[in-house]
Amino acid sequence: MLSLDAIDKQYGPQVLLQQASLLLHPGEKAGLIGPNGAGKTTLFRIIEGIEEFDGGQRRLTPPTLRIGVLRQELSPSERSILQETLLGDAELTALLKQRDALHTELAQCADADAQMRLSHDLGEAEHRLEEIDAYSAEARAGAILQGLGFAPQVLAQPLNAFSGGWRMRVALAQLLFSRPDLMLLDEPTNHLDLESAAWLERYLANQPGAFLLISHDRGLLQRACTVIVELEGRKLTRYKGDFTDYLQQKETNLALLEKQAAAQDARIAELTRFITRFRAKATKARQAQSRVKQLEKIERIELPESARKAPVIRLPEPPPCAREMATLRNVHKAFGETQVFTGFNLDLIRGGKIGLLGPNGQGKSTFLKLLSGALAVDAGTLALGDRVQPGHFAQHALEALNPEESVLDAAWRAAPKGMDLTGVRNVLGGLLFSGESVEKRVAVLSGGEKARLALARLFLSGANLLLLDEPTNHLDMGARAALEEALESYTGSIILVSHDRDLLEAACDSYWVVGDGAVRPWEGELEDYLEQLSQTPDALSNSSRGAADASNPSTAPDAKTLKRLEAEIRNRLHQQTKPLKQRLARHERDIEALENEKGELDAALADTALYEEQNKQRLQPMVERHGRLNVELSEKMSAWEQDSERIEELEQDAQDALAALRGSL
Repeated sequence: MLSLDAIDKQYGPQVLLQQASLLLHPGEKAGLIGPNGAGKTTLFRIIEGIEEFDGGQRRLTPPTLRIGVLRQELSPSERSILQETLLGDAELTALLKQRDALHTELAQCADADAQMRLSHDLGEAEHRLEEIDAYSAEARAGAILQGLGFAPQVLAQPLNAFSGGWRMRVALAQLLFSRPDLMLLDEPTNHLDLESAAWLERYLANQPGAFLLISHDRGLLQRACTVIVELEGRKLTRYKGDFTDYLQQKETNLALLEKQAAAQDARIAELTRFITRFRAKATKARQAQSRVKQLEKIERIELPESARKAPVIRLPEPPPCAREMATLRNVHKAFGETQVFTGFNLDLIRGGKIGLLGPNGQGKSTFLKLLSGALAVDAGTLALGDRVQPGHFAQHALEALNPEESVLDAAWRAAPKGMDLTGVRNVLGGLLFSGESVEKRVAVLSGGEKARLALARLFLSGANLLLLDEPTNHLDMGARAALEEALESYTGSIILVSHDRDLLEAACDSYWVVGDGAVRPWEGELEDYLEQLSQTPDALSNSSRGAADASNPSTAPDAKTLKRLEAEIRNRLHQQTKPLKQRLARHERDIEALENEKGELDAALADTALYEEQNKQRLQPMVERHGRLNVELSEKMSAWEQDSERIEELEQDAQDALAALRGSL
């Protein structure tokens, strides 16, 4: 259905596409990946037909193929959001307009022949409306809007009543409703909450049409796509399968390419040595010249950008603080007539890594602002513990950057007194700013670079409670993965709002649900929350309901309830064992390091010369260190055994609970 053959595109000296080719077939669900600035959006414009290119061919089959594009925002309108969504289907809109006009003409027509002609045309229009399922159109459009987070009672409200982010959702609903032959979706989840993003994943995976999707969200690429297309090195490479399949194929291809590059480097070195050695000798001049020609004909193998070492973000250790980081009692907050929080109690304990769940508009960002001190409670109390320093990251952190400052100056200004430039550079280096890049002015930074700089300022601020509101929105896939690993290993406390399911699962140990005027702990894992949401959205209004149901042995569960209760047991086990397994992994790393050091020390102590009189000063500290190593190894092994035994106990308890539950049927 879509063929791009050897496409070339450049802007001035910048080459974006060079001999780039792609085939997409009907019904294929493709994800387009690549670094920020690689040319993905330009490629979309070429496919859409609104961007010229310098060479190659673009073919659509058939030529009338309908391409639908996600617009960034709809124009202001007094039409309802349901009407705006229906406008996405151009044929439906035209037929309805034609039908209404024919009805009007028939009512005013007195000529019999004209009436027959008009009746015939009206019949044709009605028949086509039936063929395209026009009479279920409002129900289908409403279902899409509700999936994207709109309550049924607001579907009749005008588009102008909604903010830019919600208008973006209407634009997405309009595109989905239009059912084009090929959809082009550029970061469709960026304006969605977790719940709407999960619905969109399911919708895209199950709808029959083809799409090409730009996203840095690995979960979306994994669950919704059957083809991955990578734009790298100005070329397009197509991988069959989901994102996991892509990673496996990419690793295999990269290993082969690295072997080929190594062999080529060896051949080039061999030719170069021969040329250097014999070029000046008359008897070998002809052979040397032959080698020169061979060298010139070699097309150098360039390893892709992804072959470079993956970025690593290093977070500073958080300053110490009280165990009880925040205590909230009977908290109320309203904006005018809108009640956000109507009285709830909550405690945050040091070391907690909390993911905030709940649809947009329920108060997740407001809750973070209350904790940060940017907003005050209207009633009740919110008390932070001793030496608790909250640090808040949201989109305003990007807007607050001074465009005239350099990256280094902006970071240094956020650093605590007494920190030198080296310390600031170390933190910046951990967020992928190094060398000359620290001298760049903020004004010329991309959105992703500004986000990383704002995060660097947050980490330099001395915060030990990180309040993160959609921190990955401007980050590419490599930076997202680095941040995910950094937050997972961070020893401080985190409260995180994100639509990125992978980030939540990696960084968070537990979850709180925001809604119905309160913030409540969620008993279970993220997968359990999303599963219940997809089945019974109203069940999430009371986050403790699942636990209450599971504790009632008098009612034998049906199959559906059994599945949910089994999921709760497994998720509770995961929540209990995850910190233990993380600690177990740290023990294993420490034991390995200690054993390696002990092995080196044993080898050194085996040298008989060390025991001679003149070497006693060297021997004594080595013997003392050897003794300490034995003690440390013993302590680490004991801790490892205790955690291993505790994990086994919890797993056995879960197995017993599952067996008892199944026996209740």
